[in-house]
Amino acid sequence: MDPSYVYLIAGFVLLVFGGDYLIKGGSRLSALLGVSPLLIGLGIAAFGTSAPEAAVSIKAAVSGHSAVSIGNILGSNIANIGLAIGLALLIFGMKESHRQIWKESVFGLLATLLLLALSVTAFSRYGDYGLNTVGGFILLFFFAGYLYHLFRMSRSDKKKSRDEEQEVIQNRPLEYVKSSAMTIGGIAGVIFGGSFVVDSAVTIAQSWGISETLISVTIVALGTSLPEIVVSVMAVRKNHWDMALGNILGSNLFNILFVLGTTATIKPMEFSVFNSMVLPDLIIALGITLLLFFIVIQKERSGSALWKSRMQGLVLLLAYAAYMVFAILRK
Repeated sequence: MDPSYVYLIAGFVLLVFGGDYLIKGGSRLSALLGVSPLLIGLGIAAFGTSAPEAAVSIKAAVSGHSAVSIGNILGSNIANIGLAIGLALLIFGMKESHRQIWKESVFGLLATLLLLALSVTAFSRYGDYGLNTVGGFILLFFFAGYLYHLFRMSRSDKKKSRDEEQEVIQNRPLEYVKSSAMTIGGIAGVIFGGSFVVDSAVTIAQSWGISETLISVTIVALGTSLPEIVVSVMAVRKNHWDMALGNILGSNLFNILFVLGTTATIKPMEFSVFNSMVLPDLIIALGITLLLFFIVIQKERSGSALWKSRMQGLVLLLAYAAYMVFAILRK
């Protein structure tokens, strides 16, 4: 058997088991710390599952491929909502509302708008569009503010569920170590699993004669979002919608504020194909984040039947499919 197929299978196994351990460890850790799973999703899980995007984008920008860097970030953010949340909604539906989520989706909208504003105003002599060092520091400044927001949330967060689980484990000091190890191990599993799947899938696709362009906008773009997709679906399967949504929205914020902020401070990023490549993706990222905001607001205010939330998932998936068609045709 071709080793690529072995790595592909091993990658999917790592993704599944890694996602399962991340959700188990994260939910137990939230009980031990007395915070909601939403906070775990927004913080630890989001930052961990964003590692592939960070590695790909920083490497691309430093190598002089700024358009690839921001394209990967925006494409990943669109996939996180359209594909990951769309799949979770379509398969499982949203059974309850989450009061904090609408605020996090607003942060996602503001971060994308900030990136758009900086891209057209903060590049001076390097070119018409892009991110210079000042723009990078501005993004990192807002990222620090987001971290402070998470810190305040952890201080004021009142856990309203899983009381029995906390009662069982709160007097066992080793549970802190065990839960942390499960969470970190789960993150490592989804990161390495995603890497195995992407690398082996690219090799297999090339052996089948599929073009590099099609590979780049499908396999690679989806591959860096695999950790978020797997973690979100696994979380929803265990009825942890708060952790799933927190993971996606936190990851998207991390991608824009930290990854692009860090990249621009290391090396200014010039967007030479802004009007044809970057701007459309920015608008689509704004639109799909706004769509998720309306879905969450509607759920919180009036609730909805499972069939309705599944239809909302279908809309997100169709929006992502339309984006993929657009991305392929414009190459």
